[in-house]
This record gives sequence, structure tokens and C-alpha cells, in this order.
Amino acid sequence: MQKQEHVVFKRSSKKHEESHHGGAWKVAFADFMIALMALFLVLWIMQVVNKEEREAIMANLYSASVFDSSHGNPFDSSPSITPIDLASQSSVQSRDDSSHVVTSFFNGNGEGPESDSLIPGSFDTQEQLVALAKLIDEVMKQISAQDNVHVTVTPQGLRIVLQDDYKQHMFSRGGTELTPFFEDLLLALAPIFSHIDNPMIVSGHTDSTPFNRERSLRSNWDLSTNRANVARKTLVDGGMPEDRVLQVTGMSDKALLNPDDPDGSENRRIELFVLTTPAATMLENLFGNQQDSELVKAKQQAEFNQPVIRQSLTEEPAVN
Repeated sequence: MQKQEHVVFKRSSKKHEESHHGGAWKVAFADFMIALMALFLVLWIMQVVNKEEREAIMANLYSASVFDSSHGNPFDSSPSITPIDLASQSSVQSRDDSSHVVTSFFNGNGEGPESDSLIPGSFDTQEQLVALAKLIDEVMKQISAQDNVHVTVTPQGLRIVLQDDYKQHMFSRGGTELTPFFEDLLLALAPIFSHIDNPMIVSGHTDSTPFNRERSLRSNWDLSTNRANVARKTLVDGGMPEDRVLQVTGMSDKALLNPDDPDGSENRRIELFVLTTPAATMLENLFGNQQDSELVKAKQQAEFNQPVIRQSLTEEPAVN
């Protein structure tokens, strides 16, 4: 018997081959084009902005969050003092928007160390000022603000410089509203100043960038003075007695920290000068009642001790 072979025909389905030519490649290609466009956008921004504007953009990227709409658009120039100003970043926020937690150095709240090393009173000796400077450094480390605060001991008192950097800006560009970071910084310093009796000078400083005269009648003198007063009010809100401040002044750009870069961020700062008792007395006599001042007394003493000329004694007064 002859064997019969069964021939089986299989039809291949073309559906599997067509599935490889679907729309998935379009999604991948779209992602690639978006990434390429973002790269070109970054390269364009790096080309057209200057150093100060790049620092402002970096500061916004460090503090901005996709979950917080209050930060706004970093490229929105509507609040700027010039038509093109990329430095207007998210600095118009209330205290409730702050992401920093201020730990009181004197009220033990369980979130930080307590200290009883600060004895209330006046700090006049160099040793006392050094101890006060160390205490301020410790408080700044608690809130990660040591890079923005520089403390120097001088013969006249303690100089505390609060300044910008590329990560944190103190005020909005051309504005007077504190950013949450520096607001918390001043609120952390206020309890320290409430424990000492030394009077204080608060001075504001700007860079050399002028205002656009076509858009604003203000000047850097107005800006620096208003910023210094905002710093004073924040310290008072933090618990510092209001009479602790002896003088609030605006210096504009007349005392640049970096004269080689007049528009640099380090020139935009607030300085707090804690005066010793002799320095405060001299300042009070300079602007206050000079009748009983030491300068007047010294002048009178010098006039009393000056040599007498014989001729002046023999001369008779003129008769009218």
C-alpha cells in the first residue's frame, strides 16, 4: 500500500508584521524633538543673558517647585523695572510660603539646641563681641544661612553683613519685599538682639545698576533706605525691641564690597552694626544735643588752658 502524504498549507497573517509599523515611533520621535528643543532653548538663554541674569535664574531654579504655583514664571518681566529683566524671580511671597523652619535659639522647642551662654546686658569688650559673633554663627548654621551672613568684630562693635549669592536673593529685583529665606534669617537674629542692650545701625546697600528713568522716578538711594527699614521692621516683628535701633540709613552704591564688579550680587546687602557703648555715645552726641557732649567739654577745656598773651591783658576794652 502506497503511503499518502498530507500537504498542509499555512497562511501567514500580516497583522503581526503590520503591528511593528504602528505609532509608537512617533511618540519616541516627539520626545526626542522636545528634548532637542529644550537643549536649544537652554543654549539660547545662556547666550543672551548676562552673569547677573544667570544667577537670578539659578536662584529661582533652586527655590522653585512644580507643586507651588506661587513661584510663578521665572521669565515673567511684568514686575521688572526694565522691559527685559530676567532677574525678577520669586521673591514676592508671604511668610506662609516659606519652606524654611526657624529654630529659636532661646526657646527650647525640641527642634534645636538651647543656649544660656548669652547673658543679657551690654557687650563692649572684644571678648564679649567675639562670644556674640560665635553665637550668631551657630544660629546661622541651624538654618543653613552661614554662607549669607558674615560677622566681623571691630573696635566700634560687631558688623553683621547679610548678602545675596547665586542661590538666594534677599529682595526682588528693584523691590523691597524680603524673600522667605532672608525673612527667616532676620527672624532668627531678632531673639539675640532682644537679649543685648547695645544700640544698632541698620544700613541698606545696592549695586550700581541704575533705575530706568522712563519707568520709575526712584533711585538707589530710595531703594537702599526702604530695604534697610524693611529689615528693621522684620527684626522688630521677631521680638527685638523697637528702641534698639539707633539709626536706619541707605548707602546706595557708595560702599561697594566688590568695586571690580559694581553690579555683582555681593554688593546688594543689609548691614547690621551692633555698637559698643562708647561708639553709640559718640554717634548720639554727633546728632543729638551737643551742649553737654564730650567734644564741647574738650573744646572748653582747651580754651581754658591756652596760653595768655601779655598784650591781651594790658589792652583796654573799646568803649562804644
